[in-house]
Amino acid sequence: MLDVLAYVLFGMFLLMVPGFLLTLVLYPRKESLDFWQRMGVSLGLGVLVLIYLGFVLAQPGLKMLTLAPFVLAVFGVCLLFALIAYWRGGLEVAIIYERALMRKISKLRQPKPVPPEEKPIPLKLPPSSKEPPTPPEEKPAPPPEERPAPPEEQPAQPPQPPEEKQGGESV
Repeated sequence: MLDVLAYVLFGMFLLMVPGFLLTLVLYPRKESLDFWQRMGVSLGLGVLVLIYLGFVLAQPGLKMLTLAPFVLAVFGVCLLFALIAYWRGGLEVAIIYERALMRKISKLRQPKPVPPEEKPIPLKLPPSSKEPPTPPEEKPAPPPEERPAPPEEQPAQPPQPPEEKQGGESV
């Protein structure tokens, strides 16, 4: 069972890594492709790279289409793509994705805090004796604060309308 899992993981590595490095060569900026577009293009380009490598290694003059030369060729192509991506500045995108992945993994590893109301309260057991436990002494209530009495307010007078001049006096 483990050997099947190893072959599946190794196959995914061979499919994705050469294509991902080639996308870093072709699209060295993060704004060029979002994450899911880059993964889709990586898968397609990875298959394309593997087909071309298999075609070259299967030439009648070489006859090297076995597992070891094929894997070495894939690693050689990955190294070539990584160097070109570094030269073009595309490895910064890989570093950004790596940091985002590590942040998500670290969030998954951290235990979730328990809200205060759900924390268990330790029980205090009375001392083991034949006498009944004495209730805790009650503290006297603090004296109420003395506040000065508010000054008596006079009732406010309603505003009076301005007096109008009656009559036809003219100035």
